[in-house]
Amino acid sequence: MHDRTLKRIFILAGIALILWVLYLLKPVVVPFIGAFLLAYLFSPIVEKLDKVLPRWLAIAVVFIGIGVVLTWAMWFVVPLVWKQLIYARDSIPGGIHWVNSTFLPWVSQTFNVERMELDTDQISKVVMEYVQTNYSADSIQAMALKIAQSGLSFISVGGTIVLIPIIAFYFLLDWKRMLTSMKDLIPRAYEASTLKIVGECHSVLGAFVKGQFLVMFLLGVIYAVGLQLIGLEVGLIIGMVAGLCSIIPYLGFGVGIIAAMIAAFFQFGLDWTHFALVGVVFLVGQLMEGYILQPFLLGDKIGLSPVAVVFAVLAGAQLAGFMGMLIALPVAAIIVVLLKHAREWYEQSSLYQAPTATVVVENNGNSHTVSIESAQVDLDLEIKNPQDNDETKPNNDPL
Repeated sequence: MHDRTLKRIFILAGIALILWVLYLLKPVVVPFIGAFLLAYLFSPIVEKLDKVLPRWLAIAVVFIGIGVVLTWAMWFVVPLVWKQLIYARDSIPGGIHWVNSTFLPWVSQTFNVERMELDTDQISKVVMEYVQTNYSADSIQAMALKIAQSGLSFISVGGTIVLIPIIAFYFLLDWKRMLTSMKDLIPRAYEASTLKIVGECHSVLGAFVKGQFLVMFLLGVIYAVGLQLIGLEVGLIIGMVAGLCSIIPYLGFGVGIIAAMIAAFFQFGLDWTHFALVGVVFLVGQLMEGYILQPFLLGDKIGLSPVAVVFAVLAGAQLAGFMGMLIALPVAAIIVVLLKHAREWYEQSSLYQAPTATVVVENNGNSHTVSIESAQVDLDLEIKNPQDNDETKPNNDPL
């Protein structure tokens, strides 16, 4: 028992040390995690093409296909997005004029406050005075240094984006060998149960990821079409952004409805009809997501309540920032599978089972063992001596 305890302590200490080192190397590890997830997503397609093509060519075909799809999407979407951005820029002066001529007078009359106006020239002058007063030459140099550091960070992010597909290519090239090596590390006594758990995690995670991407795409279409139908000029870009943001639960709805309300405000002014129509579009989107898209495309893949989903997303954001928010639900899906098996093990353990009482009963020279599972066993035993039987008692009656 002493050796077993020390062994477990060393194993836990080793796991904790590995996790601590990975945390320290987080900037280096993140591209490899992203590449592994990318390889995991497209490994089924590569496996199918591997049957008719060399593996390196199958991987190249998959990556070229992804590039073609992204290029086609950008070729189609970028002009529309650019057009709507130009419209948003041109509508800013009209929005400022509406605020000065309509909104601020209404606020002044309704709440009985002093009337004010937005003067763009005065705002620009105040900003320039603030910069000249609070930022000296040294501050300008520091600002230039920060801008240069931001440029280096941008280059670093660009390098990471380029590095991820390259690492994913090599992951896919050695995918089978890597999985075989991992399988060989499993202790033989736990191989069957471990492979069962891994298989369940794989099926849950694969179904969830595929379903989530379909939900994102369809929600983006619903939001974009709905906002375009009610006449919102920038409805396409808002709908697309809301659909992409829906990879994080409730974020797409929040970002989309706020952006759409602001866009409707600048385009139509204080028009409650269009505000209501924007609300109807996003309400329909939420109903479609909750009662059609998620039940049919996702089902109950995670098994988490809405409160647990919000907690998982916030915990992921706290631990790993934006990347943590992205992977919070897939990680939660795996944790649910592990907790299910942990609960099964616990319910079958002696810690959960009721204590067993063993009673040996002898009858005519034959012994029988009886196990009684109860926390409290009340036995009402009457022990009789054959000599105390009435038939064998001596008759002392004088009569």
